[in-house]
Amino acid sequence: MLPFKVVCCNCGKEARRDEWRWQDDCGGTFDIILDLQGRKFTELIDAKEENIRRYAQFLPVECLLSVHQGWTPIVKKKISGVEVNFKLEYLSLGGSFKDRGAYVSAARAKELGMGGIIVDSSGNAGISFSLMGLLSGMSVDVFVPKYAPEGKKNLLKLLQANVHEVNGDRMDVNREAIKAEREGSVYVGHWWNPYFIEGEKTMAYEAYEQIGSVDYIVAPLGSGTLLLGLYKGYEELVELGVLNEMPRIIAVQACGYSGICQELGARKECVAKSKLADGIAITDPPRREQIVKAVKRTEGCGVIVEDEDVKESLVELRKLGFIVEPTSATAYAALEQSVKAGFIKPGSKVLLPLTGSGLKLVDELVQIGAN
Repeated sequence: MLPFKVVCCNCGKEARRDEWRWQDDCGGTFDIILDLQGRKFTELIDAKEENIRRYAQFLPVECLLSVHQGWTPIVKKKISGVEVNFKLEYLSLGGSFKDRGAYVSAARAKELGMGGIIVDSSGNAGISFSLMGLLSGMSVDVFVPKYAPEGKKNLLKLLQANVHEVNGDRMDVNREAIKAEREGSVYVGHWWNPYFIEGEKTMAYEAYEQIGSVDYIVAPLGSGTLLLGLYKGYEELVELGVLNEMPRIIAVQACGYSGICQELGARKECVAKSKLADGIAITDPPRREQIVKAVKRTEGCGVIVEDEDVKESLVELRKLGFIVEPTSATAYAALEQSVKAGFIKPGSKVLLPLTGSGLKLVDELVQIGAN
């Protein structure tokens, strides 16, 4: 494990490493800063491992579970003159990209002596943490909105999580989960938790080893942990000298939850607030400023999609062989818009993570297709 610091993004203060902290006294979020000076990427990876433990030296935790996490496949498709590399995150153990962050976070909480973890979720993060908690021998409390898909709530119960349904939106659910923190059981919600982003950055490492550099990344944006994880992973690859420049990031939000994309200059006349993209239905994520800076630093942009775009993209993705949830389809819809608008140039190479499995909500997908 490389030396690391836990640093507040707001005031720059360094926190102790021997205790679980998800928010600084000033209200700021924390980041993990690795000491990469003089390091070589190829010398630090464990080539025998084809899973997330391949990058154990880059992760701020001593002991990682011996399960197959990460190293998801990539499928290349030529679409409208662009090479699109679909990273199949929905094939991970818990059926979403959030398994990566939950894997690292649960290991760190266990390492610090915690017996339980608390998370707020619309479904996927709760499933990932419930699975990792079950494998780690920790209790898991998951706070979900009442409107969360029944398939996801049933899976949480199957994984032995204590499920707490909350009347209200995702912001209300977040507040209730934070209030439930108690001695020995810590809040690990991915909106704030810096170790979650450390898990997500391994997606960038894998993509680099699988396909080399890319010109663009298209990422659904809710709390921002996927986008920030990819940004951090590629930033570290540049710092290590294996890449010359960062890919441009295209952030994708749904109608009614598009404040960050609007701040980035995106404009769309939305007929109604999205009902399909529940995984990114977040209005005010705590890392908002970081997200905006990351997109701007890569000379990227924001794209807003509506539910009709999502429906069409779900059909197209199934025809390509990908059974994914609606939130995943927002990225494909944004890809098509970005190509048509000329932002993504012909001949470019794109990384597009397919973030969550559609098998968790088949009834909902059938209903969408019927409308």
